[in-house]
Amino acid sequence: MKQEGLPCDLEKPWRDTYKRLVALDRDWEKERFRKAAIADLHRFLTERCAQIPHLGDLVRLVRESMTRQDLFALMVPCERELKRVKITDVEILSTDLSEAMPQFSQLPLTVIADNFRSAINVGTLFRVSDCFGIQEAMLCGYTPDPSDGRAKAAALGAENWVKWSRFPRTLDAVRAVQAQGIPVIALETVAGAPTLEAWQWQFPCAVALGSERFGLDADVVQACDGVMRIPMYGRKNSLNVVMAFTLVAHAARQAFQQQLLNQMGK
Repeated sequence: MKQEGLPCDLEKPWRDTYKRLVALDRDWEKERFRKAAIADLHRFLTERCAQIPHLGDLVRLVRESMTRQDLFALMVPCERELKRVKITDVEILSTDLSEAMPQFSQLPLTVIADNFRSAINVGTLFRVSDCFGIQEAMLCGYTPDPSDGRAKAAALGAENWVKWSRFPRTLDAVRAVQAQGIPVIALETVAGAPTLEAWQWQFPCAVALGSERFGLDADVVQACDGVMRIPMYGRKNSLNVVMAFTLVAHAARQAFQQQLLNQMGK
């Protein structure tokens, strides 16, 4: 079975290769640059063949007479190895960052992640949290954190802006939030629970998320102050946990900003 991602020490040569290919494509029409870049790429791949054998398969395409079609053929395996997390994603994210914080930047919502198995999901959770201005992410149990190379790669730098903490058990995180007088909402497919659309938001608050496969343990759900569900209309009755959180974060952000606007209008 193919792993979810590459360890950092194996990912870097592929990422560095891809960066060189992107630069070569960008300035392909500059003949002098193209020749120098092709020679540099050939040298780079040759030096790393011993470390990453599959990189050696690319060397034969790197020659002075290579065409742009050859260049595109080189990009494909790099994109596959990097799970299509391209360097341009990082460049775009960095470009979009602004020194001036946007209005209503922080949403007083904490997300509690209960025993996530996927480091990719954790990284994406950080991106979603950054996008909607989530106050804090609490990583519980065996949930990976940004020290995991795959989580860090998927987070694309969002882990630098989102406050996070670790808890050995999800119940510990729930009780730590409640000790501050903040209610915790369990996101679960509990029959009869209010739907996301009908939920009456009160801030600050926290949302507890379980894995897609197992959900939240019954004792965690019972310890929470309320249960919310996303209506399901398909046969699977399931949604990726971070996709579900994205829906919740968007709904919470909309409700919070509307509350602020209502207060300003008084």
